[in-house]
Amino acid sequence: MLGRPDGPALVLVQGFGCDQVIWDRILPEFTDTYKVVLLDHVGTGGAEPSAYDAGKYASLTGYVDDLLEVLDALELENATVLGHSVAGMMALAASLESHRITRLVLLCASACYLNHDGYAGGFEPENVDEVLRAIESNYPLWAAAMAPGITGSEAGTELSAELAGRMCRLRPEYVRDFLRMSFAADVRPLVLRVSVPTLVLQSRADPLTPEFASRYLHELLTGGTLVKLAAQGHMPHLNAPRQTARVIRSFLETNSFED
Repeated sequence: MLGRPDGPALVLVQGFGCDQVIWDRILPEFTDTYKVVLLDHVGTGGAEPSAYDAGKYASLTGYVDDLLEVLDALELENATVLGHSVAGMMALAASLESHRITRLVLLCASACYLNHDGYAGGFEPENVDEVLRAIESNYPLWAAAMAPGITGSEAGTELSAELAGRMCRLRPEYVRDFLRMSFAADVRPLVLRVSVPTLVLQSRADPLTPEFASRYLHELLTGGTLVKLAAQGHMPHLNAPRQTARVIRSFLETNSFED
């Protein structure tokens, strides 16, 4: 944990492609006020590699259970969970299982990443196998090709190279399994049940989360607020950390509560 031990709890959960260091650029905007909790998904960063169970983590439920375990172990109350990308699904699902979560921030998140009968999640089901084959064929090449769009920067820039390098520290088979789990996940049946105040953040030209997905969440969430960021790409906390953090802080301050 970082920040103020007596501050409101803010749990940061990363999505695809990295570990908790992905939050480094926005941490200074929160550690003065909040008790910031960081975690690594099993299979990434400092998490114990031997704890990775391919069966458990084949579905979103395995990751949701881990998040709930962290909340309980730390005995957090009135926690805000900020979930990026597929971690937004984890946060949303966890909020229905735990009284400890009282606010959500869904950053470039989607309720489902596949296109289904009028729902535009961003990917055609038949394209999933192509993505997984590309990872298995030449993961470093695939990571380098994906990094510019994800970071919203030009190929060869420092930011793009940084993300590609971080992605390449992950085992290709873990990335393949994580993406397969992400594509299979669908929390649309849960959205209407979520009642906690929720901030939905959408960036421009996000290659993984189309605007339709953010509008869908905003329209169905009882306490949803949608903000469109000026930043591009799937990781505005990398390429526009101050702007992203300011919007999040404004939401948290507007939806503050007494312990």
